[in-house]
Parts: sequence; structure tokens; C-alpha cells
Amino acid sequence: MKKTYWLALWWWAARGFAHIWVIKYIEEQKIKIDEISWTSMGAIIASLYAIGKSSEEIRNIAKNINYLKLIDLDFKEWLLKWNKVLKYLETLFLDIKIEDLPISLKIVATNVENWNKKVFKKGKLVNAIRASISLPWVFKPHIIWKHSYMDWWIVNNLPIEVLDSKNVIAVSALKKVNKDLQRTKKFLWMNFNVWFINLNFQILQRSIILMMKQNEDRSIIDSKKNIILVEPDYGDLDFFHFKKIDDFIKVWYKKIKKCNS
Repeated sequence: MKKTYWLALWWWAARGFAHIWVIKYIEEQKIKIDEISWTSMGAIIASLYAIGKSSEEIRNIAKNINYLKLIDLDFKEWLLKWNKVLKYLETLFLDIKIEDLPISLKIVATNVENWNKKVFKKGKLVNAIRASISLPWVFKPHIIWKHSYMDWWIVNNLPIEVLDSKNVIAVSALKKVNKDLQRTKKFLWMNFNVWFINLNFQILQRSIILMMKQNEDRSIIDSKKNIILVEPDYGDLDFFHFKKIDDFIKVWYKKIKKCNS
């Protein structure tokens, strides 16, 4: 008899696509998922799974998104409004409510006013998703009942603690920090120093990754649950490689099979 598992997912932009092949493996193994928690990109993938979409259907949806058409700039307060994203989500999820889904969902976001965790367990699904995917400093927070919400990764990018079960499949999307900073680039036969903005970006990205890794470790230790942690090495695949969806999901599919072998 197979165990029933609870699933914890999180984002990192394009890397969230890898959750699709985690779902594919779950389908193949007929693993029963009774509850899902997630934040950010994991929210979209998990919601599609919860409304009955197969891994292949989710993959087709992700591959056919025109990301440039979803950009709506707003330099007054935030870089992006993301109103177009909300409208697109409404075409996928309509007026579905979280409490009406066959799988129990817990969507996690941050209340900007008090920086407390908000776990959405009922209400309109698109509102909860939109609240959870508001990346700090970039996307405009989503307002629900006069409260502003942003992505929960600020505090905890792997929300294991909100799940009720002891058996959890936790899916991380962190990039491995195992290489030296790239200080030069080769062009033809010559090496050139990288632009200072590029170098500072590398440092900032690594700082955020290390912070989130500490969050993950703390979440795993504090949860006191039976956890299968899936954390593959992406190599050169990064969070902005939206066109390489199949490369992401192949890496993850191979990794989760190894974790359960």
C-alpha cells in the first residue's frame, strides 16, 4: 500500500516549471496527494494540478504563454503592475474557490503591513495566487480586503510547516552556489572583465540564495516531519530561462526518480 503524501512547492521564476515533472512522477507512481502548500510560481503549477490538469496539460499551458504580452510597466510605485497577469490567471481559474477543490490547498503570502504570514485556505483562487507571486521590489502587491500581500519567500520559501501530515515531498528550486564568481568573459581569443553590474548581480543573487537556503534548512528541522527533499542541480539553467522549460523539467524528473529509488 502506497503512502499518502503532502506536497510543498516553491518558485524561483522559470525553475517553477520543474514542478510539472514532479507532478508527472506522482501521476506515474499513483502517489496520493491530499494537501499541497506552496508559494510563488509553485502556486500556479499546484493550482492547475488541483483543478484536474495533467502534467502534460500543464506543460502545454506553460509553453504557450507569451510572457512579453503579460508585461505592464509601472514606474510610479513598482516596476510591474501585473494586472495583465491577474487577467490571464482568471482565464485559467475563472471563479474557482480554494475550499471547493478536491485537494486541500494552502497558498502562502506575506502581509506587507505587519510582515506576518498569511495562509489562504478559502476564497477566490486567483486572488490567493496573485498575492503569492508578487515578487518584492518588482511586482505590485495584491490588495485583498484592504491588506497588501507579497510573495512569502521573504520569510520562508519552502512552506512545510503549514502542512498537517508527517509525510511530505518538499520540492526546492534553489540554484547551487558551487562555482567561483565569473569575473571575465571570453570573446574570440581574448578575456574581458565582466561589467560591474554583472558582477554585482552575481553577488546579490548568491546572497539571496544563501538566505533562502537557511530558510529551507530551518523549515525542515523545525517541522519534525518525514521529508523527501528534492533539490536537483540545474547547472547553467537560471530563473530567467523561460524558453528552456523542457530542460528544467527533465532535470527534475530524473532527480525525483532517484530520490524515490
